[in-house]
Amino acid sequence: MAISVLMTTEGTYPYQSGGVSVWCNQLVQRLKDVQFHIFAIVPSPKQPLRFELPDNVVSCTPFPLWGTNLSGVQESRVSTYYRRALRTTEMAIEQHFLGPFVLLVRSILVPDAPSVDLAESMLALHRYFAEYDYASTMQSAQAWSAFLDGCSKWLPGESRLNLDEATACMRWLLRYLGILSVPYPSVDVVHSSIAGLAGVPGVLASLEHGTPYVLTEHGICFRELYLSLGKSGVSINCRRFLLGLNEAIVRMNYHYADLVTTLGDFNRAWQVRLGAHPAKIVTVANGVDPKKFFPQPERRSPQLTVLTLARIFPLKGIDVMLRAIGLLRDRIPQVKFRILGEVADQAYYQQCRAIIAKYDIGSMIEWGETSDPAGALAEAHLFCLPSISEGMPYSVLEAMLSGCVVVATDVGNVASVLAGKGVLVRPNDPSDLARRLLEVLDGPQAGQLRERLAAAALERARAHFTADVCTTNFRNIYKDLTACQTIRIA
Repeated sequence: MAISVLMTTEGTYPYQSGGVSVWCNQLVQRLKDVQFHIFAIVPSPKQPLRFELPDNVVSCTPFPLWGTNLSGVQESRVSTYYRRALRTTEMAIEQHFLGPFVLLVRSILVPDAPSVDLAESMLALHRYFAEYDYASTMQSAQAWSAFLDGCSKWLPGESRLNLDEATACMRWLLRYLGILSVPYPSVDVVHSSIAGLAGVPGVLASLEHGTPYVLTEHGICFRELYLSLGKSGVSINCRRFLLGLNEAIVRMNYHYADLVTTLGDFNRAWQVRLGAHPAKIVTVANGVDPKKFFPQPERRSPQLTVLTLARIFPLKGIDVMLRAIGLLRDRIPQVKFRILGEVADQAYYQQCRAIIAKYDIGSMIEWGETSDPAGALAEAHLFCLPSISEGMPYSVLEAMLSGCVVVATDVGNVASVLAGKGVLVRPNDPSDLARRLLEVLDGPQAGQLRERLAAAALERARAHFTADVCTTNFRNIYKDLTACQTIRIA
C-alpha cells in the first residue's frame, strides 16, 4: 500500500513560485509511489495554482489566511454552518472554549512557556471547533475579554498593549488560529515545509493519532520574520506580540517533530537555538536535475552577462546589488545585468527603480521574468545572488550545474554549498559586492578565474546536489518513520 503524506506549506507550493515551491514540486513529481495531500496556507482566496499537480496528489486544500470576511474554515453547506452556529452558545463558549483559549494566550505571552501547554491548548481548541463555529466564538465578547485579561496579567508594563494595539493583535490571533478549525485527512506522515503556522497540523496529528511528523526548514522563518518586522511600521508592542506568537509556534513545532531535516550547519544552529533536539536533526541537501541544468557554452551571450534569478522583495537584496552596480558604472559599462523574477513587493520594486535612476544605470539593467531558468543560466557568464537571508537557494545549485560562476552573499548555507568554489561577499554591503564583481568581471586574468571557478563548482554540484539524492533521502525518511526504523540518509 502506498504511503500517504500530508504536505503542509505556507506562502509557497503550489500557489506561489520560489525555492521552497521547487522543492515541494520535486518531491511530489518524483515520489510517484507516495500519495500526497497538500494543505497550503495562502495569502488570499484568489490565489491561482502555479504548478500542475500530478496524479499522486490526492487532494489540495488552500487555506486563505487573509482576504475572507470570516476567519476559519468556510462550510460548503449552509445547513452545516447554521447547525454549528446554533450550537455555539455563550454557555458552550464558557464551558468548552475559554479554558484552553486562556492557556493558549498564556503560552504566547509568557516567555519560555512550555510548548506542551500551547500544543495541548491547540488540540483542545481543534476538537472544540470541530463542533462549534469558529468565527462567532473568536469574535465573542468572552474571547475578547479573556484576551485582554491575559494581556493585562502576563505582559510586563513596558510591553502593555493599548486598545488599538490589543485590537490589532487579536485580529492576528483570529486569523492565525483559523488553522485549528480545519479538518485534516488521516495520513501515514505529516511533512511541513516550514517551522511555522503550517506545522500546526503536524503537531495536532502527532498528539491525536501518533502520526509521525517531519519538519523541513529551508530559510529560518522566525529569523526572516524578525528581519522583516524591523522594517515594518508596526508598533514595538505589536511587534513583540507577533514575534512571541510566532516563536511559541516555532518552538512547539521543533518540540513535537519526530525528525527535523536541515540544509547545513547554519540552519542547524538556529534550529537548536529555537528548541530542536540535536538528535532529531539530519542533514538533507537540496538537489537539482542535472539533465535540465547543465553547461551549454554554445548558448552563452556574446556580451558579458550577470544573471540574478530571484523574487523581487527585500530579503533578496536586489537594492544592494543595484548600488554595487552604480559603484561600477564607469568601470564595466559593457556588462549586462539581468534580474529575472516576479515582483512580490511593489513598493520595494519602486525603491529599486529609484536606485537605478539615481545611479543612471538603466542601460545596464534588464528586468523581467522567465519560465526557463535553465535557458537564462545557459546564456549567462556569472550568477549573482545578493540575498540578506537564505537557506540553501536552488538558484545557486542551478547556476553551479549550469557552469556559471557564482557570486553570492555569505548567508544561510551558501558558504557550505560553494565550499570555496565560488565567490562569497558580505551581506548588505554594496562596496564589498562591487569589489568582488569587478574581480571576476574585469580583474587581471578574470576570464581564467571564471573558467576555473565554474569547473570546480560544476564538479561539486554533480557530486552532492542532485535531485535523485534529495528525493531518495525523503523516500527513505517516509518509509523508515512509518516502519519505526533508523533513518537512512545518503
